[in-house]
Amino acid sequence: MGRGSGNGTILITGGAGGIGRATAAALHAAGFEPLVIDIADGVDAADPASVRAFLDASAPSTLRGIVALAGAAGAGGVDETDVDGWHSVIRSNLDTAYVVVREGLSRLRAVTGDRNIVLMSSVNGRNGGNTLSGPAYATAKAGIIGLARHFARTLAPDGIRANAIAPGPVETAMYHRLSARQREGLVAQIPLGRTIDPAEVAGVVSFLYSGAARSITGAVLDINGGLWMG
Repeated sequence: MGRGSGNGTILITGGAGGIGRATAAALHAAGFEPLVIDIADGVDAADPASVRAFLDASAPSTLRGIVALAGAAGAGGVDETDVDGWHSVIRSNLDTAYVVVREGLSRLRAVTGDRNIVLMSSVNGRNGGNTLSGPAYATAKAGIIGLARHFARTLAPDGIRANAIAPGPVETAMYHRLSARQREGLVAQIPLGRTIDPAEVAGVVSFLYSGAARSITGAVLDINGGLWMG
């Protein structure tokens, strides 16, 4: 796979997904050791005890960062989203980000040098979303931006940065669950006229762990082909 763990360990939630796999590969190539949490492997990133047990078992000695990618979309509008569906989407997107940072924070504080938290938002958190992904998804992804900025402000005295990334439609399983007509409709709204490759998102994550990004904190990096400009 290439280089390795010389720069320390990066904890990645949702690491078995398309963006997660690309991010793990990019960070490994940059000299970090990816440590992947995924529900597919039986680790629930929204459950503090599950995350704690995973970290205790894996015992990363030099945790340099956390990349919170776990999440799932809903569908429909308010009329189609019951309270259980609402809570499920909020839990998979927003709760996972909060829990994994809270459980990993003592390990981040235990080392010195540059450390960074990257949370995965979405263009839906910027523009209010749509009925393809539902109200809870837009709300959770907007909340991710607020959470990243809270971390950036309150953890700065510890030397820990925090940022959010807000992609548009990415070529993942979540995107391909849509019908061909729905996908065509989304692409038609994008000024650059194309979707995003997971490697593009991974490249931005890797950049945020580079020396060139050491003064970037509290930022939201939009990767959406011009779908949202603000």
